[in-house]
Amino acid sequence: MLAAAFAAGHLEGEDHTTGLVALGHFLDDPSPKVRRALADALATSTRAPRRIVLALADDVDDVACPVVSASPVLLCSDLVDLFAYGSPRLRAAVTSREDLSRKVSAAIVEIGSAAEVADVIDHPAADITPCSLRRAAERLGDDADVRGCLLARADLPLDVRQQLLLEAGQALSRMALVRNTVGERRTDKLILESCEAATVDMAGDVRPSHMATWVEHLRRSGQLSTAFLIRIVCAGQVDLFTASLVALSGLSERRVRAIVVDGRQGAFDALMKTAGLPDASGPLLRTAIRLWKRIANEDRPFDDRAMPSLVMSRLADVFAERRDEPGFEAVMTLLRRLETETVRRSVRQTFVQLAAA
Repeated sequence: MLAAAFAAGHLEGEDHTTGLVALGHFLDDPSPKVRRALADALATSTRAPRRIVLALADDVDDVACPVVSASPVLLCSDLVDLFAYGSPRLRAAVTSREDLSRKVSAAIVEIGSAAEVADVIDHPAADITPCSLRRAAERLGDDADVRGCLLARADLPLDVRQQLLLEAGQALSRMALVRNTVGERRTDKLILESCEAATVDMAGDVRPSHMATWVEHLRRSGQLSTAFLIRIVCAGQVDLFTASLVALSGLSERRVRAIVVDGRQGAFDALMKTAGLPDASGPLLRTAIRLWKRIANEDRPFDDRAMPSLVMSRLADVFAERRDEPGFEAVMTLLRRLETETVRRSVRQTFVQLAAA
């Protein structure tokens, strides 16, 4: 009754002081049931005496958990300390709170177990910054549950999403069942192709203001390969292509864009060399850009989904005669692989859309 009176704010003046002393005596009661009853009565009250709540939070788990999981009197710093030094059950009480602030969420991400981090990432009311999401991926991106929770978030930074997809692919490729069923070489090939294609798809969602950061992530992780550049050109992602060459060459965005738009052989090939790309990539990428522009300007309707495979097919036809030239045999092998994969993917997308209609 006394705790309920405190929770309801019915005690004032001398009664409040006397009641506070009485509550202090309850804290010393040897029976956990008495202290638990006190915790239950004060758990959700905004008027509960802070020092009483702190004492209850420092009690045994049966007593502490009700206030730790619900008390509005506890500060962010209190919750961080309770999570850092508490038992697994007490930590679970922290993560189960109705609201979790940025500070508390960041602490859980930094020191929590994989299960605890997955819980906070999946928490509908947790305030988690992009920085904390990135940190969760760095710490525990190899954990399937954490990775799944991160990928399910619409606010996950694209560079983190892309890195997690790579890790998911690597985890899949390490599975004995997959490697024994599909074969090691084919598994590695399929994973590489799928990750490259997914990265190209993601690029369409990159805001112009974030493009440089996204491309720098791809450069640092070694993903700005000739195959990737061909994919994005055939998909018409010229801005991403330009940003990629800026990152690889170190030249200004204005200079690179002028070379790409103009398309003159000498300047374009020199740019490829500065970017550290193979000699054969110059004519290949320059021709791909020209073909994409030509197809895009054709006065006939076509499905945008078919554009990459159409450009890829024409590109392969153009370079078929150069197969025997130095460096072009590997180019043709790459083109045919990309063409086949792009066509398969386009067909799959069409069937999926027809099935959903």
